[in-house]
Amino acid sequence: MRLSNDNTEDNSRFMKDASEDPKNVAVKPARQRLSTEDRERQILDGAIAFFSERGLDGQTRELAQQIGITHPLLYHYFPNKRALIERVYEEVYLERWQQEWEEWLSDRSTPLEARLVRFYGAYARAILTKEWVRILVFSGLSDGYVPGQYMELLKERLFPHIWREMRHELGLTGRAKPTERERELMWGMHGGIFYIGVRRWIYAEAMPEDLDAVLADRVRAFMLVAPEVFGRKGAKPSA
Repeated sequence: MRLSNDNTEDNSRFMKDASEDPKNVAVKPARQRLSTEDRERQILDGAIAFFSERGLDGQTRELAQQIGITHPLLYHYFPNKRALIERVYEEVYLERWQQEWEEWLSDRSTPLEARLVRFYGAYARAILTKEWVRILVFSGLSDGYVPGQYMELLKERLFPHIWREMRHELGLTGRAKPTERERELMWGMHGGIFYIGVRRWIYAEAMPEDLDAVLADRVRAFMLVAPEVFGRKGAKPSA
């Protein structure tokens, strides 16, 4: 019995000594502190994913919880929800717009149809994503900020190029503004491409297998009808 007690005491002493040995003490990893830039990126990426799922009416408190930060910390980086939404708009929409697209559209060394096909091929691959489509639609159903801003961008940086180059293609001069039919024809081509994303990310339908061919068809349809709508003398719809 004495031997057994001694062994127990020895074992207890050994366990105590081992726990006090610095070599045997588990070291807890230091909490990672993100830089200002990395923390802002974490919040921004989380907000993009959150708004694309919940809509822009989703609460920032839920967003902070999903990201894994405190609510006050979120507001340290973005003073209010509108500031965060504006930053999301810049990231998802403005950052994807490429200046070279406008240069492609204005390059008259290439036929207009080919220029439009090239532009919409690049444009579609930039915008037909879950976050781009769903945030735009959610915002349209909420405060209207994102579609309102983006529509102005299209009116300033896309449609004037298409309208001007279409008129040049048809040999038309002398008018400063597009007619309603001309505007609607351009919107029809552009909106048809955007609707591919609506079908995919709102209605959960598959993307076209041959996206390039579909985009070329949209452009071709525009080119066939444009001479009549833009008013070239003697123009008739192509068969």
